[in-house]
Amino acid sequence: MDDLPDKIIELDQIRINRGIEKICKCEKRRFVIDTRNRRVNCSSCGSVVDPYEAMYELATNGQELQRQVENLLEQRKQIASYKPWLVVIKRLEKDYRGRKMLPNCPRCHEPFYLEELTSWTGRAYADARISKWKEDNDNQ
Repeated sequence: MDDLPDKIIELDQIRINRGIEKICKCEKRRFVIDTRNRRVNCSSCGSVVDPYEAMYELATNGQELQRQVENLLEQRKQIASYKPWLVVIKRLEKDYRGRKMLPNCPRCHEPFYLEELTSWTGRAYADARISKWKEDNDNQ
């Protein structure tokens, strides 16, 4: 029995300190999930956040996530309705500025009102006609 005191291991009790403040005090937290170390960090300050706390905050602040989803859906609609062939028309409309600016004819360089446009021509025919006009002007 003399050996008994040598084999006793002292254990400290676990202490709870409830007065310590949270490490992360960011107002609008965004989380980064570290899958290798199985941790959740705050993307602003980098401190470790309790996973339960992060999930609870995301669940209670669902309106922000919903707003972001709605913004993404709106952007998707804009991209889906994007018509690249209207880019030139939109630029003309912007430059027109309510009849304060007028376009110039690319051939004679005289200004004209957009209301003067009376007809349209197929692109293949117009390209052939423009190339013939350029050849005629280069020969002169």
